[in-house]
Amino acid sequence: MNSTASNSFHRLVATCLLILLPLGASLADTTLTVSGVKGELKQNIELVVGKPPPAEESRQYRRYIAGLPQQSAAALSALGYYAADVQVSDRRDASSGNTVVSITVTPNDPVRINNIAIQIQGDAQDDPSYTRILDDLPIRKGNIFVSGQYESTKSLLLDQAQDLGYFQFEFSDAAVRVSRRQLTADITLTAVSGPRYTFGDIIFEQNIFSRTFLERWLPFDTGDPYESSLIGELTQNLQTSGYFQSVRVIPQQDRRYGTRVPVKVNLKTRDENEVAVGIGYSTDTRARVKLNWDKPLINRRGHSISTQFGVSRDLQNASIAYRIPRRNEPLFNYWGIEYGLLNDTTGDNDSFLGTLNFQRVSRTSTQWIESIFLRWERETFTAGDNGVEQSTDLVLPGVSYSRSRSKGSPFPTWGQSASFQIMGGSKEALSTIDFLKATGRFRYLRAISDRNTLIGTLQYGVIQSNDYPRVPITQRFFAGGDRSVRGFRYKDISPKNTDGEAVGGRFLEVANIEYNYRFLDLWSAAVFADAGRAFNNYSDGYSVGAGVGLRWQSPVGPFRIDLAVPVNDPDDVGGFRVHLSLGPDL
Repeated sequence: MNSTASNSFHRLVATCLLILLPLGASLADTTLTVSGVKGELKQNIELVVGKPPPAEESRQYRRYIAGLPQQSAAALSALGYYAADVQVSDRRDASSGNTVVSITVTPNDPVRINNIAIQIQGDAQDDPSYTRILDDLPIRKGNIFVSGQYESTKSLLLDQAQDLGYFQFEFSDAAVRVSRRQLTADITLTAVSGPRYTFGDIIFEQNIFSRTFLERWLPFDTGDPYESSLIGELTQNLQTSGYFQSVRVIPQQDRRYGTRVPVKVNLKTRDENEVAVGIGYSTDTRARVKLNWDKPLINRRGHSISTQFGVSRDLQNASIAYRIPRRNEPLFNYWGIEYGLLNDTTGDNDSFLGTLNFQRVSRTSTQWIESIFLRWERETFTAGDNGVEQSTDLVLPGVSYSRSRSKGSPFPTWGQSASFQIMGGSKEALSTIDFLKATGRFRYLRAISDRNTLIGTLQYGVIQSNDYPRVPITQRFFAGGDRSVRGFRYKDISPKNTDGEAVGGRFLEVANIEYNYRFLDLWSAAVFADAGRAFNNYSDGYSVGAGVGLRWQSPVGPFRIDLAVPVNDPDDVGGFRVHLSLGPDL
């Protein structure tokens, strides 16, 4: 290589090094370490001072280093450490080229609250709500003074004033005196509440319902002391009434109304007619079609009507129900009249049933749904192919209770549901036979971790009659199917006649246990075991089924596919069955 070429090569190398040198330097990092404190104190310092800029950006870096002592002290004083010592240093690591910024803190003793003087003047002075809130304030004598807790105390008092209608509430004195020498804080809060506002006129903006009917939802009257929670309660009452598509409850707080707060209620009713068509399939009833027609509003007193029609290969039904609301929450408090027809040829029996039911439905203070009813039934039925067609009339007064509770959504972490019913009839009171029936069902759900859930169910039923052969087929007990003992055909578990046909039993016992594992957000796998019997004699054995399943969390509840086999089958049917079901776990 000649000298000219050599010089050109050296200049090229030098130029490349000059270009790459800043790139190499930019790879160096600047980090922050905080020592001497931990937990909330350390986190607050890191949050306030932020991430250090690169050391190569000399002007910005120097400003950052110069501001660290003051910013760190401010972060510590916000949590009550006004006398802390802060040391700042920085160094460059020779091996890596990185710069380390260090903040070393000696927290020393914190400032503690020495005196608290909180006074409420005006109408709120004797208000029990303020007495309770003063007992639960986040600031306490002897505690470390934290400025955020002081501000939250002021906000708590102001929010309570707004909730209770003290709209002129204001602080005449709000001060904190901190002694850095004595490390104490004295807090003074004096507030003037002004008068408590009251509810004014209540204006319903609609032209469908009578005012008398709408007033049953009101949790307050004109002239009552204002309380914002009552506005929320009224909104909830109207939204759950079942009559309205949208509800807006608007307090009209305005200077021109003085200390009264009129309430405007905007209501939009549901459609006059609601029609729903459903098409489904199950392993027991095969393909089925269902039609619902509801008229949510018949008159200004809130009466409603609903009808239902269902058709499948072996089951046809039609019903009409009329509801008369009794007081607020008409979904749970109403008079009901229902008439229905059912033609059922599933299993080994044929039945045609007509029912007329009168009931009074209420929700108790413990959230049980109570139904006190009087039911008339006429059923014409044949028990097995060798049975004789007969007809039975029953007049059945009775009562039922049901309740369902759960925590967590859409996947419950805990839940339980229970239902009980007892009803009876007598030959001396228009029934063909003496008849008494009691049933109970309890279901429990418990999540043992985020993805693992156990579900258990118990069912029991008993019938007493002086003429059991005339007990209608629909009143007798059968087991087997999707919601009973899986692995068996619907209504297949039952006492049999001489031809081996299921004819129903006097007693029912069913137990289910299921384990679900959620392997994807909306998908779960299940293993289960079911055991049960519908029987006349306690010596009869249990039918046991077990299997595996798949669950998909649909918008209307879990959709289940189960593959089950009989494990202990007294009739030795054998084989396996596929069960499909849809609905909530409880």
